[in-house]
Amino acid sequence: MIQLSKLGGDYVRDAAGIDMTAELADYIALVANAQPRDADVEALRQLLLDNFIVSMWGAARPWTREIARWAERFSGTGASPVLCEGWLADPSIAALVHGTAAHSMELDDTHDETLSHPGSVIIPAALAQAAATDAPQVDLFRAVIAGYEAMALLGSSAGGMETVHRGFHPTSVFGSFGAATACICLHAYQRAHAVTREMLTAAWGHALSQACGAMQFSAESNGGEVKRVHAGFGARNGVLAAEFALMSSVTSPHRVVEGMYGLAALFGGQLRHVTPAAQLQIHNISFKPYACCRLFHSSIDALREVTSGFSVPLSTIESITISGPQLIADQHMLRNPQSSMAAQYSCPYIVGATLVYGPYRYDAYGDDYLNDSAILEVAQKVHFVLSEAITREYYPNHFATGVRIRFTDGNEQYSLVVDSVGTPRKPLTKVQIAEKGHGLHNGEKLVAHLGAALWDDSQGGRALAEVLARSCR
Repeated sequence: MIQLSKLGGDYVRDAAGIDMTAELADYIALVANAQPRDADVEALRQLLLDNFIVSMWGAARPWTREIARWAERFSGTGASPVLCEGWLADPSIAALVHGTAAHSMELDDTHDETLSHPGSVIIPAALAQAAATDAPQVDLFRAVIAGYEAMALLGSSAGGMETVHRGFHPTSVFGSFGAATACICLHAYQRAHAVTREMLTAAWGHALSQACGAMQFSAESNGGEVKRVHAGFGARNGVLAAEFALMSSVTSPHRVVEGMYGLAALFGGQLRHVTPAAQLQIHNISFKPYACCRLFHSSIDALREVTSGFSVPLSTIESITISGPQLIADQHMLRNPQSSMAAQYSCPYIVGATLVYGPYRYDAYGDDYLNDSAILEVAQKVHFVLSEAITREYYPNHFATGVRIRFTDGNEQYSLVVDSVGTPRKPLTKVQIAEKGHGLHNGEKLVAHLGAALWDDSQGGRALAEVLARSCR
């Protein structure tokens, strides 16, 4: 957990005596220049395996395929393999395609405090950059670790929940900084230079000007698939921010976090002083076993408890009440979503799909199920009640929700789940992560192939990028 303390005022406008950007950059430089411990390498390999599996799922989605077809015009512009394609391109293009795929099934990892998905932004950018320079595996790993640390700390300084309420998507906004960090580190390693404060702040200054991603996708029943591309935008922007930071004439601002128009003032709320956690952020990431918004994973686990493992006949359910933060009412109560994205963000639909088909049916959020009468019948029974107590006690560090089911015989069952399956408090094992890929074509064989490459010290950035790119062709 990141330690936070508020600095006062609604927004910080170049607060006197505060140089948080430099403070964070000094710390990130220390992380970037250190050698990872064995425990860090193991944790990172599991994050990479999860990302590779999730990207395989997302690669076949129609929006990812269209982005890849659009990107083919850049074939031959660089040395980075493009996911599922037989050609190479500039790393910014490879990162765009991979990032879009990784964010396309709502299965990507989550940093809870910033309400963001670091792996779908940082890993595509770092892998593409490492492929372009054929970086050794240890350098790729060090860069990704630094990227996770930067995205978490800079994002926490602005406040993930506040960012969402102001209409910005944290994955894209904060992801640009994490991706830029990983890529500038790789540039430094390639030149046999230490990562410095100046390198990082220059890259962050460019990331600030490129940060993007609006939450309007969450407010409409269709038209929201652009959300998938937000991770691709963040990954691409990070690659470009690092490259621009190497240019002597294209300068960028240095007070990125605390400035008058810095990260907190523009995208977040009250500037917060952040103190690094006792362990690296790669150990503080939640994995997603269910293909829907992370906020409702606790609801799914609570449903499991109040229905005795989903064994209760649906006809005996009179009403279902979900309690939690106001964010659910603001962005997640569409009852008749008309797109896959809207379905994966809709609390009523998620509850319906889970109770009708179980929590592991990824296809239940696809177009073929959007008008499923059984799902929609359950969805009509779902209501939301604001719980200030749950919000105050558990957000944003825990995505807790309560579930109360009233049955037709008058009985009620209630469950509050604070830490869902997949969080650092209830982590997935390596075997459980691997099982996320078993539904793919030749899934078990494919996952074993990916795992063998990731756990092979000799596989550098280019080799790993090629393994991933070829796996879905």
